[in-house]
Amino acid sequence: MKTFNELIGKYDLCLKHLLSDEGKYYAHSKNDYLEYESLSIHTDLVLNYFQRLITKNNLEAIIDNIINVFVKENASLDKVLTAEYIKYLFIKSIYYHDFGKVNENFQIVKLKNAGFKKVDNGIESQHSILSSYLFLASSFDEIQKTNISDHDKFFLSYLSFLFAYIISKHHGHIENGKDLIFEDIKSERLIEYLNTLNNLKTIDKASFLNFLQNNNRIVNYFSNLNACFELFLLLKLNASLLTASDYYATSEFMIGLRCEDFGVMNEELKKKIIHKTYEISYNKTLNENFNYYENLKVSELKGYSNEILNHLRQKLSAEAIINIRSNKNKRLFYIEAPTGSGKTNLSLLALTEILKHKDISKVFYIFPFTTLITQTYSFLKGNLQLTDSEITEIHSKAPFIQKDNNENELDVKFDSERKNFIDNLFVNFPISLVSHIKFFDILTSNEKETNYLLHRLANSVVIIDEIQSYNPTEWDKVNYLIQRYSKAMNITFIIMSATLPKISSLLIDTSEMPNDNFVYLIKNKQDYFSNPNFKDRVKFRFDYLNSGEFSFEKLAGIVFKHSEDYCKKNGCVKTIVEFVTKKSAQGFLSDEAFRNIFKDYEIIPITGTILEPRRRAVIDYLKSANSIKNKILIVCTQVIEAGLDIDMDIGFKDKAIVDSEEQLAGRINRNATKTDSELFIFYSHDSSKTYKTDLRYKQKIDNELYQNILTEKDFDSFYKKVFEKINRDNNDPYLANNLSDFITQIREISFKNVKNKFQLINDNTISVFVPCEIEEKYFTENEINFLKIFQNNICMNNLVNGEFVWDIYNNIITNKTIGFIDKKIDLKIISPIISKFCFNVWNNQKLIDPLLHRGEERYGFIKLSLNSYKEIYSFETGLKSNLETDCNFI
Repeated sequence: MKTFNELIGKYDLCLKHLLSDEGKYYAHSKNDYLEYESLSIHTDLVLNYFQRLITKNNLEAIIDNIINVFVKENASLDKVLTAEYIKYLFIKSIYYHDFGKVNENFQIVKLKNAGFKKVDNGIESQHSILSSYLFLASSFDEIQKTNISDHDKFFLSYLSFLFAYIISKHHGHIENGKDLIFEDIKSERLIEYLNTLNNLKTIDKASFLNFLQNNNRIVNYFSNLNACFELFLLLKLNASLLTASDYYATSEFMIGLRCEDFGVMNEELKKKIIHKTYEISYNKTLNENFNYYENLKVSELKGYSNEILNHLRQKLSAEAIINIRSNKNKRLFYIEAPTGSGKTNLSLLALTEILKHKDISKVFYIFPFTTLITQTYSFLKGNLQLTDSEITEIHSKAPFIQKDNNENELDVKFDSERKNFIDNLFVNFPISLVSHIKFFDILTSNEKETNYLLHRLANSVVIIDEIQSYNPTEWDKVNYLIQRYSKAMNITFIIMSATLPKISSLLIDTSEMPNDNFVYLIKNKQDYFSNPNFKDRVKFRFDYLNSGEFSFEKLAGIVFKHSEDYCKKNGCVKTIVEFVTKKSAQGFLSDEAFRNIFKDYEIIPITGTILEPRRRAVIDYLKSANSIKNKILIVCTQVIEAGLDIDMDIGFKDKAIVDSEEQLAGRINRNATKTDSELFIFYSHDSSKTYKTDLRYKQKIDNELYQNILTEKDFDSFYKKVFEKINRDNNDPYLANNLSDFITQIREISFKNVKNKFQLINDNTISVFVPCEIEEKYFTENEINFLKIFQNNICMNNLVNGEFVWDIYNNIITNKTIGFIDKKIDLKIISPIISKFCFNVWNNQKLIDPLLHRGEERYGFIKLSLNSYKEIYSFETGLKSNLETDCNFI
């Protein structure tokens, strides 16, 4: 197949040759219409950025393969010629995307171009629909003159409609590929525009108009196509590259910045990652003694000690490395290892092996919680000595990353900020730590800004942690997306967890048996899970699971007894009590018996309404020497499971689902330095309400099996029941929202429905802004400097004033004088600052009405009043009311 460069030459993609008087048409203006960019220069620049994105991201072979698979699976008499023309349509759509700016009304209304007069063309000043029209006309003419079968002509005409649809939506969301219908705009009124392009002088206009008016035949062609995912991806990738190239090119003219660094991993960085990984002390020991650890038998590692635990970790590492070396051409891997085994380091070792043997251009770490992102970011950046240009974290609370820049001049600073904005927008970093919502949005979203990033996933390594935290009803769709994207875009996936659902056991094609094509990097995982250093790190106790009627007073007595026993034996105690709901957690804290019994304890509540700086303060305190000799009791909800790096002595948990129980166990005796850590399970019945729609909770398992799963770490038997239910549902042709329904939306090129049919979590929440004061140490230096630009006294007594922060946010939004790009930059910088003052609640009128009594809804937030927020909110304890608000989304 010809390369894109060869196709440009073959089809003479040069606007100067296509458009008479091309110099009189403008694409953009700036400085109050004093400077113009010609349409010809813009289209050439867009094409130049497209070619560079293709080269930098090694996309040529990816696109060739997608096209070949699609053509192979659909009847075509001349597959070579058909495939090449589809590739030409791909690049041609990029080039033609702004041809509609020849619209006289666009030139006058949008660009104040005095060289034109207004016309009545039926589309006013629109340009995208006219670009689609000209693209279709040119493609129709070319296809009709091509010496191919009538079937193939129809096939290519159908595809040209789809590419034309992408052109028509390049300034907005792509919704439904079947929606490009010219009946609504009287296409015969556009016929005169065919005379503007030299290559359309001889087009059969009558045949072309007839072609447009009968496009329902083309729409109905959808259901007969095979390889529907490849077509869906080809169009989505086309939209990604079109809009990204257009953005880069437009930015170069508007703000004078040419992008040269697209955040792709070079050989120097690969070598640094590999070298620095093995400079970490325990990895250095592994490397120096690799043969020993490779041949070490797990059965020989008996006893319970920190030394044996470290040997187990090294054995796990050696096994993972051996298995990835022997499967270096595979793309799908599992890491299933016990809590405390060092999964992050295992993934890093696996990554170094992949970097040695594959041409990888980017790395993405995917996490469900911001705490895991920030912890892993610190681990990688510190140990691998990565710069701000090499690694970033992408989530709502992440600071605005400013790449390394030693220049201080004011004009250079402004240029640097704009370049940083573009780098953040396109995630131009070789290593990115991303929230799971953001990542799967890239795969499924129809929104322009999210889809910018799709092309960057090609030839990457994607490491997904804690996949069990996703809604089980979406596991089959997650498996489908991973399988399809891995193959089509050459993405290597590593999925890891201590409680790992093997999603590859789920059906993709209901006519076939499940095909588990993942490589298990830890093949004999049960040998490790059953070793006392992992299995007995925390002993599960079920003494109080069926102990009669539940009450806070009764629970308080139980918690106090075991906490005191532990304290007498060890001199101090850190106890954690987790409830399913915030209402129960607050009920326990306010219980009179509880308050009387625990009056000598330091009580720390952690719920979903605690602000992020307060959570960090609690974590820092629990790690500090100040907490060592104290009696501490944490009362929390399940937000504590969100990767918080704390180490408790004993715990008590309200029964929920088994993987949730294991997650809390991971917050106890994390380093396996204690011999008497226990987690007691009690039952308040709250889980029957909270988890009533969760597939995991619906699997009725008796207490004996429940206890066996937790004590023996046999999560596979539990997930097997869930998988059986999902597979049964997918075989039901009348059931909505299952995998078959999802694939149908892909087949119909319904981008909007694909997004709507995939809901990783229930994210119907609203953020509540608290105008409190937060210590300056929880803000970056850049954030403080930014705030001081607007309010010099933003920090008083080392405290950042939340009301002042809100005023700055309001001023940025309402400022009419600032440029579009500069406003976007300011909003990007202040967004993570705002998040430090926010918690989320369910967007339920019954829940938010009491908050609105002490605040107002503005800019998508509930902003609490400075004068009355303390009546319902405390920085230390969170929301005081008994509202059930807990949610923990990125």
